[in-house]
Parts: sequence; structure tokens; C-alpha cells
Amino acid sequence: MTRLSTKVLGVVAGAVVGVGMSAGVAVADHQKVDGTITSGGDTCSWTNADATDNPPNTLTVDAASVNANTVCDGDKDVTLNNDPTISFDDAAGTATADLINVTVVSYGVTCEYEATGLTAQREGDTRTYTATDVTLDKSGGSWMCPSSETADAEFVFH
Repeated sequence: MTRLSTKVLGVVAGAVVGVGMSAGVAVADHQKVDGTITSGGDTCSWTNADATDNPPNTLTVDAASVNANTVCDGDKDVTLNNDPTISFDDAAGTATADLINVTVVSYGVTCEYEATGLTAQREGDTRTYTATDVTLDKSGGSWMCPSSETADAEFVFH
């Protein structure tokens, strides 16, 4: 059975995306985010997804712009089903997505995954955030779908 991980987490990137701003942290002013997700040896990435604001303000990532720009290796298709809201904790250097819901189709098998409260950690004083061992649980789809998927992600606001 083929792992459905890369696409699932390629979309997670849209939600786990985050940039906390504290003293000395560069300010994003274009309301865009790039992301790369790696899972099970597969990689998904996108550029210039739209956000409703700039960190450290709470913002929403536009699913349509993530979906329009996501490119994955392998034979999978992925769709971010919601517009995740991201909140920032400058003191902790974290960004947290309220809900991520994605659909992955691989070799004709459709799987849906969901996670709440996903957190990414800021790298130093940059606008780059990483999340490791992110887990999404199966919320729908075929009996052939894995019960969960795990991935690593990197997101950059610009």
C-alpha cells in the first residue's frame, strides 16, 4: 500500500505556517507564505500562499492559494479543505494552527486527515518556522487509508 503522507502534510504546511514576531525578528509585510513538507520520503511544497494579515497578528491562510501552488513528487493529489487560522506566541517563538483538514488521493484511494492545535517553532529571529513529527489523524475516506500520517515541515512568511 502506498503511503499518503507527503500530500497530507503539504497541506498541513498551510495551516502550521507561522511567524512569531519578537524584538529583533524580521517583519513580514507581503502577507505571503512558502512551505515545504516531507513525509515518508515524499515532499510537497508551495510558494506565495495568501494570508489575511502579517505575524504576529492572528491570521488566516487561504486554502485556495495553497492548493493552487502546491507541487508534490509522486502520484498523489492533495487538497486543503479549510482556511486555517494561525495565532502567534512571540515570547515562546511559536505559531499554532486551529484546525487543518486535508484530502489526499493516491492511486484512486481517497483519504481525509485532520489535526487541531498544530504548532511550529520559530528558527532564531528569522521568519522561518519548523514543525517536526506533526501527526494528522484519519477523519474519513477508504478503509485502506493509514490511521494517521506524520511529517516534518518548514514555513516562511515573506
